[in-house]
Amino acid sequence: MDKAHPSPDKCPLCGSTSFETRYQNIKRFKRTYSVYECKGCGLGITHPFPDLDHLAEFYSSESYRDRGGRRFIAPVEAVVQGLRTGRLRKIGSLASKGRMLDVGCGRGLMLNHARQTGWETTGVEFNDETAAPARDELGLDIRTGRLSDIGFEKNSFDVITFWHSLEHLGDAVDAVREAARILKPGGLMLVSVPNFESLQSKMSGTGWFHLDVPFHLYHFSTLNIKRLLANCGLEVVREEHSSMEFNPFGFVQSLLNMAGLRHNLLYDMLKTGSLRPKGEEMGSAADTYITALLLPFVVVASVFFTALEVLLRRGG
Repeated sequence: MDKAHPSPDKCPLCGSTSFETRYQNIKRFKRTYSVYECKGCGLGITHPFPDLDHLAEFYSSESYRDRGGRRFIAPVEAVVQGLRTGRLRKIGSLASKGRMLDVGCGRGLMLNHARQTGWETTGVEFNDETAAPARDELGLDIRTGRLSDIGFEKNSFDVITFWHSLEHLGDAVDAVREAARILKPGGLMLVSVPNFESLQSKMSGTGWFHLDVPFHLYHFSTLNIKRLLANCGLEVVREEHSSMEFNPFGFVQSLLNMAGLRHNLLYDMLKTGSLRPKGEEMGSAADTYITALLLPFVVVASVFFTALEVLLRRGG
C-alpha cells in the first residue's frame, strides 16, 4: 500500500503544525493525493498541493469546460441556468442592488443575470482561459489571478460571493481577508462551501462527490469556516445547511460511489460530449447498466438523507 504524503507544514487558518491523515491514496489524473485534517481547527487540506501548471491543466477547456464554457448536456445545462437564477434571487432578498463581485465566477451565468437586473458586476477567475467564456460570450468584466493581487480599492463592493469556489483557492484564507477589505461597510459576503463534517461526507468517505480532489484544495466545516470569517472581522448573520443546487445530486452520486461503481460515473455521463471520458476511462458497460438499475432507488434514498441532513444541520 502507498504511504500518505508528508503532512503540510502549517495550517493557514489556525497556525497548528499538528495534522492527522483523513484520507490517503486518492488517485486522480494519474496522480495520488492525501487529505490531512488539522488537529487545531479541523480544516482539511489536500496534499500535495497541485502547482500552478497542474491547476491550469485541470481547469483547461479540454477537461473542465468546453470552449463555450459548457460542461453538461442540454437538459442539465437548463437546470444549471435555473439554479444560477435562484442564487441571484437569494442575494436580492438579502441586499439592495449595487456593485457585485463573484470570486470564482466560472462562465458568468449568475453575473450575467445580475447585470441584466441592474447590478454592476465584476468576476474573478483563475486565468485568461477560464475567464474566456464569460468575457467573450457574455462581455462581462472578469479579472484573473489571486484576489489579493488584483488591487481593488478598499470598500469597493456591496456584495461579494464565493459560491463553491473558496475550496478551490490555494490562498483561501488570504482571499477572504482581501474580500473583507474591499467589502463596503454593511456589505454582504455570501460563502457557500461543501461541509467536510456533513452527514454526506461522513457516510461516503473518499466516495463523497464533493471531496473532489484535487480541484478542492481545502475542506471546510461549519465551525472552521465561521472561524475564518470571524478572523477577518466578518459577522455571520445567516447560516444555512442545505442547497438544492448541490446537496441532492451530491448524495445521489456519493451513494453510487459507495456501491463500488466507477467513481463519479453518473456525473461524467451527464457531461457534454467533448468532456465525457472516452473508452475504458468511462468504465465498464456493467457499471453503466448497474448505475441505471440503481438510480431510481438511489434518488429516493437521497431525498431521505438530504432531509435528514437538514434536520441535523449537517448538510453537505
